[in-house]
Amino acid sequence: MKVIILLVLSIILTACSSAPVSENRAGTIKREEDKQMQMGVVTHVKQVSIVGKPSHIAHSAGRTVGSIAGGATGSGYGSIAGSIAGAFIGGVLGSSADKDLQKKAGLEITIRLTNGEKVTVTQLAETSFKAGDLVRLEMAGGKAQVVHQSDEK
Repeated sequence: MKVIILLVLSIILTACSSAPVSENRAGTIKREEDKQMQMGVVTHVKQVSIVGKPSHIAHSAGRTVGSIAGGATGSGYGSIAGSIAGAFIGGVLGSSADKDLQKKAGLEITIRLTNGEKVTVTQLAETSFKAGDLVRLEMAGGKAQVVHQSDEK
């Protein structure tokens, strides 16, 4: 019963510690950057995997569960050693699972712009592209996105 209570409490604490904090405050303004657009033609498209930001929740949960499970394997110093080893192994397995969960399909799109410049943009594979497509490169805030010229936003 103690193990279940500890497990529930540790999961609750882990979830609470990773809650995002908003940086919006009353009385502040945020300057919108102008979006720059350039036209071009797709010359090459390559499928890639995009790894997002790790959430660390799976790592923490794995570490907690591993520690509890490892601590339940023995008694005295064996329990402590099992808890430490379980926490390490659980953390490694949790991190690996988190990395796999964050992986998404993406595209590396090479474009020849109308000014002759060649650029490559990597983005999520939400729309398909092929060589010869007429596209618009939209840039704002240090980020770029490729959209079909016929797409209206």
